[in-house]
Amino acid sequence: MTYLKINVDVPVHFTAAGEFISETPWKHVERVMGNYELIIGVNETVYLSEQNKQFEVGPDEALLLMPNRTHVGYRESRPGVKFYWFHFELTTEGLLLSEEEMKPETEEIFSRTQRLWSVHDLYLPQFIKIEHSDRIHILANQILHVANSGYLTYSSVNYLLTSLLIELSEHALQPFASKLIRAQQDVTFVKIAEWTRIHASEPLTVAIIAEKFNYNKDYLARLFKQHTSMGPLEYIHSVRVTKAKELLTRTALSVREIATETGFTDDKYFMRLFRKYENMTPTQYRNAYHKTFMNND
Repeated sequence: MTYLKINVDVPVHFTAAGEFISETPWKHVERVMGNYELIIGVNETVYLSEQNKQFEVGPDEALLLMPNRTHVGYRESRPGVKFYWFHFELTTEGLLLSEEEMKPETEEIFSRTQRLWSVHDLYLPQFIKIEHSDRIHILANQILHVANSGYLTYSSVNYLLTSLLIELSEHALQPFASKLIRAQQDVTFVKIAEWTRIHASEPLTVAIIAEKFNYNKDYLARLFKQHTSMGPLEYIHSVRVTKAKELLTRTALSVREIATETGFTDDKYFMRLFRKYENMTPTQYRNAYHKTFMNND
């Protein structure tokens, strides 16, 4: 695996972005670009090669294409293929690192006494599977909206695109966390939180979580408060609202359908809760980021 290390004390420079959709079989044309391109899969699979190295980019997978290299589709994608694409340039020269070269970099980061906000560089893998893609989809749609809304502020989309790259970098760094960091984590709570996140769209209650992990409800509440500053029910609501934000930005589902999809039996309660978390209604949130550039060639 190759990683691109870039300094982001100054944001990257956005050049173009769009949402690609093809309703017929499609294969990427051969080309050489002078800037970086980030591709994030949404539906079906894109088959791309870079300097004869082949990649398959499926839903919730990201591929970073390097500048001044030959890119070409080596196989047709099925009808319905869809992905986001972002072109950008760097304000400072990037450095390509191998997996072995990444180890001392990340060991130094995770050995710091104060790690919070101490890293000034991003580490972008050329290919990555995005485990928790909600924030990625939300940011992608915000970038597409701002890029096509005629904003007057020069760096508006530069900062948003840099935020997207930060999310990918943070995601990529986690597997390199040292054994010391992992040992310091409450492994039991990590399992509880992940199980809760996965099942949040189901009829989930604090009692169900407590029974699943054989805990007293009061003790479970203290665990959530200690690790997330939220109670279990508030945590469930936050997961559901985050998922709702993703569905609002990337689907045409109605608000009622999204309420059901994210685990709410009462759409009016969902709308009240959404307003509480986001200070706007679901419809207002959807309308805030709706402009995009779509292409099919």
